Amino acid sequence: MKTVFKFMATAAAAAALYSCSYLDPLPNGAYTDENFDQYPELLRGFVDKVYNDYRATNYYTNYYMGLSAISDEAVYTSPTTAKRVFSEGNGVMTGNPFSDLWNDCYAGINSVNRFLDGRKGYETQYMINAGADLALRRSLQGDSFGLRAWLLFRLLRTFAGEGTDGNMYGVPILTSPTEYEKIDNASIVRASIDACCEQILKDCDSACVYLAVSNRDYPGDPAQEIIVTGSARYTTLDQVAIDALRAQTYLYWASPAWNPGVSQDDPVIRDRYTQAATCAAAVMRHKLEKESTLIGGFDPARKVDWSNPNDPEIVWCSRIAGAGSSFETHLYPIGFGGSATIVPTQELVDCFPDAKGYPISESTLYDPSKPYENRDPRFYSAISYNGSTVVRNTDPSDIMYTFNTAAGGADAPGQNGTSTSGYYIRKYLYTGWNPFDANIQTARHPLMLYRWAEMCLIFAEAAGRVTSPEDSHTFGYSAKQALAWLRSRPTPYDMPGLGKDADPYLDACAAEGGEKFLSLVKNEWKVETCFEGQEFYNSRRWATSVDEINVPVHRVLISGAGDDATYAYETITTLHYPSLWLPLPYLDVRRCPNLVQNKGYETWK
Repeated sequence: MKTVFKFMATAAAAAALYSCSYLDPLPNGAYTDENFDQYPELLRGFVDKVYNDYRATNYYTNYYMGLSAISDEAVYTSPTTAKRVFSEGNGVMTGNPFSDLWNDCYAGINSVNRFLDGRKGYETQYMINAGADLALRRSLQGDSFGLRAWLLFRLLRTFAGEGTDGNMYGVPILTSPTEYEKIDNASIVRASIDACCEQILKDCDSACVYLAVSNRDYPGDPAQEIIVTGSARYTTLDQVAIDALRAQTYLYWASPAWNPGVSQDDPVIRDRYTQAATCAAAVMRHKLEKESTLIGGFDPARKVDWSNPNDPEIVWCSRIAGAGSSFETHLYPIGFGGSATIVPTQELVDCFPDAKGYPISESTLYDPSKPYENRDPRFYSAISYNGSTVVRNTDPSDIMYTFNTAAGGADAPGQNGTSTSGYYIRKYLYTGWNPFDANIQTARHPLMLYRWAEMCLIFAEAAGRVTSPEDSHTFGYSAKQALAWLRSRPTPYDMPGLGKDADPYLDACAAEGGEKFLSLVKNEWKVETCFEGQEFYNSRRWATSVDEINVPVHRVLISGAGDDATYAYETITTLHYPSLWLPLPYLDVRRCPNLVQNKGYETWK
């Protein structure tokens, strides 16, 4: 078998594996590198394989909760987990936990480059019906540009940084197919952050030439070819998702870490924030004005359902896998059929405000002797704590499990299969699942790659940088309104939102504006997107020094019960990254003499 998905040596191994899905030869050796373009199913496969690589279980484990567990919001229970070892400053060049992301993204880029190369993919006929064939060809062409942009962004936000030579770098940009045997290793260089962002946005523009506005079914729309467009392409990119990617790109491009020494009031930076707010507002507008017209369509006052693949919250989601229980067995304690692999920290718990929306440091409701009472309703949907329960979704009277994390309790720290922090992740879990049922019920867990909440947060942060949080004229919505939508809606477990009737703290922050409002936005990022991997990246892009992310994370130790319970807090571990930046794979740096390693990893070359 000849391998066509190749970048550098480390990518080649992954690429060879991927090629087996579509390029295994027939018994007569019919498929080769020279004639694969004669087989439409193979050309389409270059695009489909990239989509198929992003499945919920692995992505959540590695890039959502897995990255959360090496920030200050969560922690791996096992101290020997590779990512935790790395986060504590003990990583080794042969055990880089980010090499897979590098290899996977470049393998995906090489795959879509094969489709785009010489317009072979676009100019191939896939279907007999001319209208359906044109719609499919346009969709696949747009997919290829959009996926290349998204994969490049994933690489950039992970590996952009200051090199060992003191210069700021992005990542290598590859826009044509590469083969390991033919590539000139000396030609592989890191482009600038500006060049990478420009390439992402250029590919976004190209994608929108071909993609439909929205992959939803709009009855009577003459632009839709029902066989291959609309909901038939629900888990693929559309122009709305591309706007979400644009918003994310502009936000990162404006952030402090990517612009060292440049004021956030610099006109160029402000323009990037303006563009981020504009693109996010476009997604929000589509949700509010277009998708809201569909039966069961979008409503900003509706809760998120993490087990609903068709939840209107979704802007773009992954291919949908079958129902399973891997989330539950991964996150619950051993006493309820789980292993408590990743658990929340006290730092995250402290981010949840009181029931009126005030930080606990400013609250008149919060009582340190009863720390889980009178909290933001979102706390009860995200975290399980001492005394909290698992209630069956179809029967509120059926309490399936009660957490006991106090000293001597079944779920207390220090035991096999229990949390090291005294807390458990509740977000994402399906409460119809009970490991002791005769017939165990499971649910799907769609991977929301972009969702409404993220657009509101991008908008609030970006708009709050360039105009008053109460200004609803510049972009059509105010930054205050964006946060209000999130704080006021019901929780996934149907508790009314904290701002349902009034939100005096949001009002005060919006009126003051500036750093006061920005501080609230940053905390809303932590609360609303906890365990989604956002904090790992946000804490870096907001920082100007590694000291800002190298912080201790804590557990709770509870003695006694009821009103006699006492709470103490101790350090679990301390994050100890050598720099704000992450290391490029050692083997690629060795093989490519002009590929500059990031600061902090001078010996990884």
